[in-house]
Amino acid sequence: LLIPEERAFVRLVVATLVCVCYSVAIAIVRPYNRVEDDVLAVATSLVLLLFFLGANWTTIFLGIEERYQGADPADVLGFSSLTGLVNSMIALVGAVLIFFLIGAIFAARRVAKLPTFRLVSTKQQPELTLAHGIKWHLFNSHIWS
Repeated sequence: LLIPEERAFVRLVVATLVCVCYSVAIAIVRPYNRVEDDVLAVATSLVLLLFFLGANWTTIFLGIEERYQGADPADVLGFSSLTGLVNSMIALVGAVLIFFLIGAIFAARRVAKLPTFRLVSTKQQPELTLAHGIKWHLFNSHIWS
């Protein structure tokens, strides 16, 4: 590994920064064809970011307890016990997951109501690409009744 185990907190900070950069890159680039896939990718990277932040705060809490025997970590972090910190992070991650689940359900219902052409084989919308300089697609049906 690039960062030795003695520097565990630095590892967490680097992982958090990489996760932030990845989340921003996914949000800007939008690498997937479907919007739902882009939203899911950003949501999962944000949940991973919350896990890294929880690990950072837990490491800070334990470091304060270990290095400063008489100090109260509540003075710095606002939590008097590690259980309170972990429970609040679990509740936050759960709330974010519920928020994204509700958003995904509303988005799926909205998309399901839109009339679209779908391929018979995959039930997905066809990927229609336009050559440079072309502006319109033409749908020419063989049924004229």
